[in-house]
Amino acid sequence: MDIPLCQSEHKPQLLLNDPAAIPLYHTAPERFAGALAPNAELCDAWSEELAPLPVGLALECPPEPDAEHCERPITMHYIEQCKDAFRPLLHDDAAFYYLHGAPTFPALRAAVLALGDLCGRTVIAELQVEDDEGNLPDGTDVRAAIGVLQRIGVTTVLISAHDPESLTQALEIAAPYARLSLGVCMHADWLSQTTLYNTEVIVPDSTEAFVAALRGNQVACKTLPRDHDDFICAPDGKHAHFIAPTIDISDEIECGPHLDEDLIEAEDDSGAFKLLLETEEDVVTLEESRYMISRPLCLCAESADLLEQGLRVFPGLALYDGTWEQEDAVISYFETKYGMIRL
Repeated sequence: MDIPLCQSEHKPQLLLNDPAAIPLYHTAPERFAGALAPNAELCDAWSEELAPLPVGLALECPPEPDAEHCERPITMHYIEQCKDAFRPLLHDDAAFYYLHGAPTFPALRAAVLALGDLCGRTVIAELQVEDDEGNLPDGTDVRAAIGVLQRIGVTTVLISAHDPESLTQALEIAAPYARLSLGVCMHADWLSQTTLYNTEVIVPDSTEAFVAALRGNQVACKTLPRDHDDFICAPDGKHAHFIAPTIDISDEIECGPHLDEDLIEAEDDSGAFKLLLETEEDVVTLEESRYMISRPLCLCAESADLLEQGLRVFPGLALYDGTWEQEDAVISYFETKYGMIRL
């Protein structure tokens, strides 16, 4: 499902999600970017009836495991849990998958990795903002979330909110930094109160109302130019950081029992932390201490397998500065799969 980056004269298109709206597609196919079938059986039928419109399936992310009774690293366990939940729902005719319902942003990222392990289909992901400052329910900055998702294979992010003001603010905050397609999940009665910045896709509650609004030019759309193209977006998993390739990186910090104290001590002397992974227990420590990481993170390990474990559990975008040099093909794979940033 290829959706071009927003252009100044572009009007958003709809994601058809209601069987009753199929006749509207036949009368105004230009208003639709794709269709979201409710189940695999209808995915087949819709693919035939709506061709050439891309038809996808929704996948709800499972609940996160109980941290007190879960094997460490929890992220690894959750990725496998997502695979078990998604595998029976995958369908050969699905043009894309729509991930929604993730309890936290790290859970959504893990679900994207799980889906990537299972198939190579286009991925759309939903982010729900909690307030008018662009924060998700777990406090993750929407710019940080998008910064991660756009580097690990997600092609479109759909933003939802509790009210039109929060939706507008989230779009205005995210639009200059998004390098993927932006969309929204919204109610038709919000149209007069919402400005859709760089928005290309709408998941409507009433398809008929949105088709009429688009025809009547009653959808307020604005385009914001890209920003920070001269910098690298290197989220720590919760906050967005915009850095230069020449950023100061700390000396190697061991993932030992005093990691939290070592991170605090390194804050004043460097722009990014460099963590050394020597054992699988270090990966567990990295996961447990991720809330203490307030800077961009550079990961290094002599073992490529260990480095990959660290990349799977770290919810941000890790930097790679060449310490413990790995084969170029391995680093290229890590860049594609986990969004690792090669400096």
